[in-house]
Amino acid sequence: MIASHDTIINKELRKISHEYKGLKKFVDFGCGNGARTMIFAEFGREITGLDCDDYLLPEGKKHITFFKRNFLHSELQDNITDMVLCFDVVEHMEQPSALLQEIHRVMTSTGILILSTPNRNRLTSWPLLALGLKKYPARISKEFDQYPEYWHLTEYSEKQLHKLVEDNNFQVLEWKKIFYGLPGRKGVGSLRGLPLYHNHILILKKS
Repeated sequence: MIASHDTIINKELRKISHEYKGLKKFVDFGCGNGARTMIFAEFGREITGLDCDDYLLPEGKKHITFFKRNFLHSELQDNITDMVLCFDVVEHMEQPSALLQEIHRVMTSTGILILSTPNRNRLTSWPLLALGLKKYPARISKEFDQYPEYWHLTEYSEKQLHKLVEDNNFQVLEWKKIFYGLPGRKGVGSLRGLPLYHNHILILKKS
């Protein structure tokens, strides 16, 4: 299917939501405007969103219990949720391991973490990396020049991300390699796991 980056990503998240429809307590670490959080607002789930500020769209406010929180100190109880989404957050964190440890703390033993982050070696990055022209922290686009909090402090190759999650006591259940194309334009969802894909989407459990 040829479609936009957002369309393809949201389709994959919807598949995950349906595959794990028996999981009822959902927390989004980094819910943003709530658009992706709302994908999981089905099957009678209790939906909680955390972020550093309230960016929720009006529709999201109707369905999401929101808390303005530091991701490293969520103030949630231990073992309280069986489904966590952390989408495009870890690349912004100075302490990515601390983030994963906090998520690990609040998850039940049978819960899952859906972790997504840009592939360091995606189509738009690997030539720059190969030529030594891409450095970190890296701005997302010119419009974010004055907002370093939105810059990527690091990005992960498949090997680097695998080590990060294993070091923080997570086990990979599934590794989705999603979107071959240019964000803002169209591309295809998957190409049999070939390199240069844009998003890592991992489904993880506690190890």
